[in-house]
Amino acid sequence: MRLTEGFFIVETTNDTENGFEAVLRTNPEHPIYKAHFPGNPITPGVCIIQAAGELLENQLGRKLYLKTVKNVKFLSVIIPEEGKKIKYSFSNIIEDDSIVKTQVLVSDDAAVYAKISLIFSNVRL
Repeated sequence: MRLTEGFFIVETTNDTENGFEAVLRTNPEHPIYKAHFPGNPITPGVCIIQAAGELLENQLGRKLYLKTVKNVKFLSVIIPEEGKKIKYSFSNIIEDDSIVKTQVLVSDDAAVYAKISLIFSNVRL
C-alpha cells in the first residue's frame, strides 16, 4: 500500500534551489486513523517517514529502500483534519551509485512536525 495514494493525497510537487517540496493533504477517513488512535487520531511517525520515501522515489523516478533513519525529531503531532495540508521539504539530496541521502522538514504554516535525515539504498538489502 502506498501512503501517498490514499492516506496522504499529493497536491503539488515543486523543485526548489536545494531540492524539492511536496504538499500533501491528509485523509482523516483512512483506516489507519481509525486505529491510531480511535476518537483522537494522529499520524503515526512511521507513516510520516514512509511518505517521505515515496515522495523521494517519485521525484527521482526509481525504487528506493530505506537503509537508515540517521536522525529523526518529531516536534508536533499531525492531527488529520479535513483538507489539512502538510509540506515535505527535501534538501541536501546526495546521490551516488548505491545510496541516496536527504534531509526532510515536515511542516505547515503553523507548525514544524518533524526533522528527518534519511539514507536510502538503490537495492534491497
